Amino acid sequence: MEKLEINVCVCSACVMQGAMDIIDSIESLNDIKDITNIDCEMVINPVKCIGLPNHGKQSPVVQIGDTVITNANMETVMSYIMKLTNA
Repeated sequence: MEKLEINVCVCSACVMQGAMDIIDSIESLNDIKDITNIDCEMVINPVKCIGLPNHGKQSPVVQIGDTVITNANMETVMSYIMKLTNA
């Protein structure tokens, strides 16, 4: 089983813009893997900062593998995960 590392920035700017909702959505995907045909282990890492300078205007920020998604929302993150996992 493949492992998919997902880093979600939880600095105050990202949390205020919905980072916790994104984490909840990813966790819900883990719960319904058998329905969605996702065949990988998703590891969610809340991190204090992804490393983008002055990313407050780009919040929330999510990193999936080598890809950084700025101004992320539940839909864009879920769509990207589904595309990566061929679900």
